[in-house]
Amino acid sequence: MDETKLARYCELKTEIGRMEDELDALREEIIDAYTDDAEVEVGPYKLKIIYQEKKQYNEQLLFEALPDPELWKHVSKADASRIAALIKANVLSEKLIRGTYRISRTPYLYVDIKG
Repeated sequence: MDETKLARYCELKTEIGRMEDELDALREEIIDAYTDDAEVEVGPYKLKIIYQEKKQYNEQLLFEALPDPELWKHVSKADASRIAALIKANVLSEKLIRGTYRISRTPYLYVDIKG
């Protein structure tokens, strides 16, 4: 194996790490400027930020909230998509599981160049 190829590989990996760190920092600064969904144009750029809310269930609280052990078999664990499907099918109610989860907001950032 050629030492110069290994050296270049390590050099590029280090450079990628620095770029990812800078990207993360810039992303945080951009997102911090908008606390809600936003769509703005800045110079030739179109910025779109969308916040998605996700429920994170506490398994113990959820288990205690379900009156019928048979319901727990349908849930089997605090899987947000499975719980949402059971609510949609009217097997569970929002009222029944209120207080068993916390909501986290996840921002998604999109930037396009206009035109």
